[in-house]
Amino acid sequence: MTTQSKSLRLATDLAEHPYAWPGGYPRFAVADDGQAICPACCRDERESIATTCGYDGWCVIALDVNWEDPELLCSVCSRPIETAYS
Repeated sequence: MTTQSKSLRLATDLAEHPYAWPGGYPRFAVADDGQAICPACCRDERESIATTCGYDGWCVIALDVNWEDPELLCSVCSRPIETAYS
């Protein structure tokens, strides 16, 4: 599987399922540069994610849950990423 297809697969999964199952915890994407990307930006920025070179900040390498960080912001839109526990 190529870097682009893995990245797009993860971003699509997050866009379609922004909450973990079971539990309903809010998820976000982790980019190759360590920044967070919200589910809405994963949906809206599909082209950038699909054409990533792997080292440009658009490569989604993992999905994670924002457990308790109320100051975690999306690196694309700068909106807060919902926390599981406030």
